[in-house]
Amino acid sequence: MPVQTFEHEHHPVEVEREGLFIHLGRRRVRLEYLLLVGMLLLALGFGALFIALDLGKDELERWGYAGLFAIVLFRSASVVMPMPGGGIIFAAGGLLDPIAGIPAPVAVGLVAGLAESLGEFTGYAAGLGGGRMLKGRAIYRRVKGWVERRAFLTIFAMTLAPGPLFDVAGIAAGATRVPIRVFYPALLSGKVLRDMTVAFAGYYSLDLFADWYGGIWDAFVSVVNSIAGLF
Repeated sequence: MPVQTFEHEHHPVEVEREGLFIHLGRRRVRLEYLLLVGMLLLALGFGALFIALDLGKDELERWGYAGLFAIVLFRSASVVMPMPGGGIIFAAGGLLDPIAGIPAPVAVGLVAGLAESLGEFTGYAAGLGGGRMLKGRAIYRRVKGWVERRAFLTIFAMTLAPGPLFDVAGIAAGATRVPIRVFYPALLSGKVLRDMTVAFAGYYSLDLFADWYGGIWDAFVSVVNSIAGLF
């Protein structure tokens, strides 16, 4: 009598206590790891493009927003090792040119906000595993309580906070299974507002510095010319 064998069928995506998993053939991979690898490859790809094409000043200005998107995306995708990112957004607000008639600080805020909002999904994905990496922290318990009561408002407010505080909120949102339709609009709107504010600060600071420096330089040249006129 022939022996019948049955194969266990896997769903393409599985949500378990340890996290969100995707089946790639016979391999079972955590989603947050795939996101991190994909974003790292994207950032490295942009960097390799600049080197391979030996881009000059004009080309760098043309690729400025693409480079900004890649850098901010990679930085915001790092949950375990957070890296400072406000500096690049501040500088871009003053250095990049307007695009399609959109003022540079507005364009920088939109591009950087979109990149950050996508990168922050790694924290949300990590939280789907229950937020074990922060479960014992008092700040995590407090933020998680806020997310459970007022998810949209808490996530929006945390995007405006300095430092890695939003990573805590993102993990808490994943742990409490906040719906994407609530999580992402709050995340995107907050990041765009914050990055646009930083970009405007960079834009006006650069103008102020240029005016101040230009005034000093003009005064210096005037003094030199006056001294030269004595000889």
